[in-house]
Amino acid sequence: MIDMEDAVSIGAEDLGGALLWVAIGLGVLLGIAALAVWAARRRGSTTIVLDATAAVARVWIAFVGLAAVFVMWRWLGGGTTWIPELPVTMAWPTALPCEQPVPPESVGTTLECASVQVVDATIANLPVATRAVLALGDLLSLALAAMPAVAVAVICHQALKGLPFGRAAGRMLMLTAVVVLVAGMGTELATSIGRSLAAGAVLPGPESGADVTTTGIFRLTVPLWPIGAALALAALGTVFRHGAVLQRETEGLV
Repeated sequence: MIDMEDAVSIGAEDLGGALLWVAIGLGVLLGIAALAVWAARRRGSTTIVLDATAAVARVWIAFVGLAAVFVMWRWLGGGTTWIPELPVTMAWPTALPCEQPVPPESVGTTLECASVQVVDATIANLPVATRAVLALGDLLSLALAAMPAVAVAVICHQALKGLPFGRAAGRMLMLTAVVVLVAGMGTELATSIGRSLAAGAVLPGPESGADVTTTGIFRLTVPLWPIGAALALAALGTVFRHGAVLQRETEGLV
């Protein structure tokens, strides 16, 4: 089983099978890079690394574009939808409440307490608004995955033109910083909100006393790493813009 959200999740019945799928994926990427290197050498290119990197970036962008089409079909096509990590509250199958006193130290590895907070669920006829929020989360995740490849493709193109510090490279890095900040934080927010709305649409509230209920709260995740990544990309974009100024001044002296 292969699932794509903010990452590619691969499932198999055994560890060897899962690792094999990972190896196949990496092999495909390496094969694309090797093909690009071979084509560049046949052309007599002196920028083989740039050619190969740009080729892999373009293939990655195309792959993300196909994934975006799948996301739109999955969430907006209607019918039955599988939603992972739906927030719920339910009792553990056996009596292992974590609020009880800790039992005497056991011999060997022993599960002392446990709780269930999320489940993977299949839901039919989910409201359109909830589907739209979940689709937004996935699309933002894909934008986050695509932007580094877009930036790499632009920088390589500029370098191949003999303008490694061209204005386009600096602007693209600044745009990438903005997308990483917005999409990086928006992905988790939209996905958390969508999953809570989906749980509320099919499950009763905690006051109902049912065996499986919603948590009764919106537990939102706001990651902080996009802030650091955006700052780093913005700083790099500023360096490229400064390099563009120096490049123009140098060209004017020649």
